[in-house]
Amino acid sequence: MKRLVLGAAALAILSGIALTAPSAEAAPYGYGNLTPYERAALARSRANLSALKWRARADGHVSRWERVRIKSVQARHDALAYRYRHN
Repeated sequence: MKRLVLGAAALAILSGIALTAPSAEAAPYGYGNLTPYERAALARSRANLSALKWRARADGHVSRWERVRIKSVQARHDALAYRYRHN
């Protein structure tokens, strides 16, 4: 009897959790959600920034020009991410 009551309670809790979980179909692309194209664009931008940093640090010295370039690419990436997340 005790096992039946505990099983029913666990089932009721789990079904309640499943019903309260936000569904992806309700608002697929709302505030803060990204489309597949936007996710891919952000990934490309992030990869570009990482590659630029890696190339700049490869020789052990980051010149002033390289720092300026990294800073501008970082700002462009941040602006892109902000625009996609707040549209």
